[in-house]
Amino acid sequence: MTVTSVNIFIQYGYIVARTIRTFSNDKKLIEERRSEIINGAIEVFLKKGYEETTMAEIAKACDMSKGLLYHYVSCKDDILYLIAYDQAEGTRRGFGAMQERCDKMAPTEALLEYIRSYYHIVHDTQDYQVFLNQVAAKLPRADRQILFDADNYARNILDAILKRGVESGEFEIEDTVLMAHNILLMGRVWADRRWFLQKTYNSEYYIKTQIKYILKSILPSNKAADRISEILRDS
Repeated sequence: MTVTSVNIFIQYGYIVARTIRTFSNDKKLIEERRSEIINGAIEVFLKKGYEETTMAEIAKACDMSKGLLYHYVSCKDDILYLIAYDQAEGTRRGFGAMQERCDKMAPTEALLEYIRSYYHIVHDTQDYQVFLNQVAAKLPRADRQILFDADNYARNILDAILKRGVESGEFEIEDTVLMAHNILLMGRVWADRRWFLQKTYNSEYYIKTQIKYILKSILPSNKAADRISEILRDS
């Protein structure tokens, strides 16, 4: 059977210079199998660590034979690349859809939609978040860049919402870019420090409380108290 090299993704205006060897020409099957490999590998990586995990253990977690696993990837590094690109592509799709919704809303409502959606994404994909934080340094520079580009894509959408709020007089923010980074960071903390936070709080309480803190810092002081009470009452 002929070995076929398959480009992973085309996004952010260029082709990612990375190919993963496969013995299949069925693109749909390749995507399905690699999705199974990604999910199984993350589960094992989080339990044992990337370095200590063997391909045999990944195959077992994926309910595959080692031979079938090697049919779609050639080594652990391939799987690490697949995980990174899958995360980047998921970010692009998810935030692209979010932008379409937020563009139709007033700035405050758009901000609330963004925060709630993003913080729920962090909660639902927290294994991804934790794992990528642990192994990002192992990725070659070019492969790390796609994660940075995805992060900037998400941040730019939030920054645009904040700028609209400033321009309309709804928000008082000195530096919208820095505020966008702070909002994203507070979302990630839910995953990064889950060893404490998730033993103490549930996700809905965390989201509502962070929304309150964020609004207090950006709404005009003469409107903040009433507006926050109204928003939290309706949440």
